[in-house]
Amino acid sequence: TAKKLGFPAIAICDRNGLYGVMPFQDGAKSKGVQPIIGSMLGVRRPTSDGKFVRDWLPLFAQDDIGYGNLCRLVSMAHLDRPEEFDAHVTLEQLGGLTDGLIALTGGGEGAVTRLLADAQRDAASLYLDQLQSLFPERLYIELSRRGDLAEEAAEEDLVDLAYMRDIPLVASNPAFFAEPDFFDAHDAMLCISDGEYIESSDRRRSSRETWIKTGRQMGELFADLPEALANSLVIAQRCTALAP
Repeated sequence: TAKKLGFPAIAICDRNGLYGVMPFQDGAKSKGVQPIIGSMLGVRRPTSDGKFVRDWLPLFAQDDIGYGNLCRLVSMAHLDRPEEFDAHVTLEQLGGLTDGLIALTGGGEGAVTRLLADAQRDAASLYLDQLQSLFPERLYIELSRRGDLAEEAAEEDLVDLAYMRDIPLVASNPAFFAEPDFFDAHDAMLCISDGEYIESSDRRRSSRETWIKTGRQMGELFADLPEALANSLVIAQRCTALAP
């Protein structure tokens, strides 16, 4: 699909894993498309009521050091946590393991976006401080326009923080399927994966907008923020890591 659409590069970003990296890398290279290796890392965050939530932090490997650190962090998420919790790391565990990694703040599942959507601007600002410290000159504020309520609620504040802190914006298009008409099949596969019925009201769902959009469609979607779209190419140019 990336080749058909004329993309110079495309990224893989499995959750807490690098499961598809090898076939993805081989397939992309065989078509003359640059593979970008990444993972959505689960990060545990304490909340104001004394509980915890798991946010998602997209990380992309710039080089061999970054790929090695990404492998270590993914392993830590599964092995270095209490068995009763879902796979995750803490921000503190990222210390010393972020060299060679580019981080995005994440879309509607990222801590900064979620906090802003919940009107917790101070908490979002503090979390952003930590990310900037962990990923100096390697952090991007992510904007996704796919009808997600949290992303829509937070976008104005995200843009303000990016300009205020001189953090580059990046436009993203997290995709779970290639074509728009594959949504129903994808939705059925989610149900199979989770052991749920399609008619269940409280089950996991994906947006109908999570398909691979063309360059023109993305250009129209982010016509007001061309620099955010351009930064997707900047990230591709910064990421040269390949799995051994």
